[in-house]
Amino acid sequence: MRGLPSVLAVAAIVAGCGTFRAPAPPPPPPAPTAAVTDTPEHLPCPRDERIEDWARRLRRDPWLQDSLARGEQYLPRLRAIMARHGLPPSLALLPAVESGFDPRARGRYGELGLWQLRRPTARRFGLVVSARRDDRLEPERATEAAARYLAALHERYGEWPLALAAYNAGERRIDRALAREPNATFWQLAEHGHLPRTSRNFVGRFMALVRLAEPTNC
Repeated sequence: MRGLPSVLAVAAIVAGCGTFRAPAPPPPPPAPTAAVTDTPEHLPCPRDERIEDWARRLRRDPWLQDSLARGEQYLPRLRAIMARHGLPPSLALLPAVESGFDPRARGRYGELGLWQLRRPTARRFGLVVSARRDDRLEPERATEAAARYLAALHERYGEWPLALAAYNAGERRIDRALAREPNATFWQLAEHGHLPRTSRNFVGRFMALVRLAEPTNC
């Protein structure tokens, strides 16, 4: 967003003396206005070309409709859990990117369930993970843990794009990026190449998914 072009004031003749006033200084440009405020309860919806590019891809990809169709049975309860934790209900769509709403999905590094939680993270946020019981396979229990984790990440990083990047790449990776550029936003870190490509794509893809799945909220 840019300021309007400055307009030079026309010099005026001072009544009774015939001299000219100095040109008035141009008005200051208007302050940039954020499209959406990022708060614990609200997911931002920025207008960014990287998100628009992901939205164009997803519109042509049958994966989106298939994933959302699988998620229909889970989404009402997942949205309610997010809201109860004071988080944006739109975060209930995150399993579409993480697991395709497959409650038994397994990742390459031991991730499991709708939310693809690793064992240490699951235990850190109250789940039982043992040889006899794995709460990551229980959609509601896993969502409770994911909500607590996401809330902690937003409190730590102060914005949802960075919190989501940390959910994907881990807090250490985001901390290293911020050590190189303190106080930078996710978009600045992404633009300067301080974040992994997978995390940049993860955030852009998820925000595009939210835009397509919830057009009235974004």
